[in-house]
Amino acid sequence: MDYFVLLNDERKGPYTVEELAKKYITADVLVWHEGMEGWKKASEVEELQNIIKQMPPDPPRFKLLKNWLTESIAATGVCAILAYIPMFQICLLGVPFGVIAIIKALKVQEYQKKGDSELARHYANEARKWTTWCVFAGIVACIFAIIGMTLLFIMGAFLWGKLPIFD
Repeated sequence: MDYFVLLNDERKGPYTVEELAKKYITADVLVWHEGMEGWKKASEVEELQNIIKQMPPDPPRFKLLKNWLTESIAATGVCAILAYIPMFQICLLGVPFGVIAIIKALKVQEYQKKGDSELARHYANEARKWTTWCVFAGIVACIFAIIGMTLLFIMGAFLWGKLPIFD
């Protein structure tokens, strides 16, 4: 008897039982053959029991957490680059927050590889927090730099206009 299988939401087949044995189907794979009312799990089909018993259970699946590494590097880099602009050196205040965020983000990867999802989640939250602080410090520093430049411009214009050269 030939079977169709549903793998990754895609119908494949038909396959003979011998061909299915080479495909390493698991107990939860949906199968169908002509004459069946509908799709069934392979574990529910008598003829496929010997094939399934040879298979180990599906490995556990871990959801990868957002590690914030890209964002922390970007935020740190922007703060560092802005510091090269005259009057924007204050943006360097965001860099230490970004460095801490990068370290925390790398810890997320480390603990995900070890399979410790609890610690990985903890460090993901920490990386998000420190990245947010880096961005916040960079924005506040830019605002202060703009205010400082504006005040210097106004004071300069005021003082320049009072010079005897323009009288």
